[in-house]
Amino acid sequence: MQTTPVPYVNPSAVTFYLDGCKQAQNFEILNPFSQDFLFKVDNAHPDKYRVSLSQGVVCSHQKVIVEVSCISSVISSNESIQVRFFKSSRPRHGQKPKAQLYIGYRVVNLNIFHNASERERTPSDHGSSRSGGSNLSKENPNLGSTNISSNSSDFGQGSSDTCARKRVITDIIITICLLVLGFVFKYINEDWFLVNVLDEVKPQTLAIVFFTLACVMMLKLLTFR
Repeated sequence: MQTTPVPYVNPSAVTFYLDGCKQAQNFEILNPFSQDFLFKVDNAHPDKYRVSLSQGVVCSHQKVIVEVSCISSVISSNESIQVRFFKSSRPRHGQKPKAQLYIGYRVVNLNIFHNASERERTPSDHGSSRSGGSNLSKENPNLGSTNISSNSSDFGQGSSDTCARKRVITDIIITICLLVLGFVFKYINEDWFLVNVLDEVKPQTLAIVFFTLACVMMLKLLTFR
């Protein structure tokens, strides 16, 4: 049975110091795969840490930066933030959003020391991930089954729409460029073109090619869901 890949977090451990050093650190959610993923950052210690982003979507071959701020004045270690991932699916127009499928999680370990000299070696979790609802329930039975609730579907839908909107805008720009090139080669002086640019290909031929590609892009936009 094929399993869905789980995005990564980097670094897998964040350390804070109480001696006046910067009390805000960043970690990245990395998605090297060819599909979008929804994510939710579970902060089990809101009295000690604050996160800049609690949920969202990490698009294909992109990354999302999350800032973690330390608001505690007590030394602690072996605490963590869990980033859960869900398979992104965008319903067709007029259809009710489907519950998102949980695929696994990554862990960012958190440590607070008085200064750098007191820092102890903390465990790393670069390779840590969990797939499937059974493992999730073992880690935290309150998280439920593999399908999250309709509320999670709502935030996933909105985030996924952002990525879809970017793709549509990109396709529209490409289509316009292809049409412009098609008209340029259609009305360019053929004799000048054959002498100064290409002597083997007529500009009308290139115009047909660009118009054809533009039609393909328009068909893609018309059938986009």
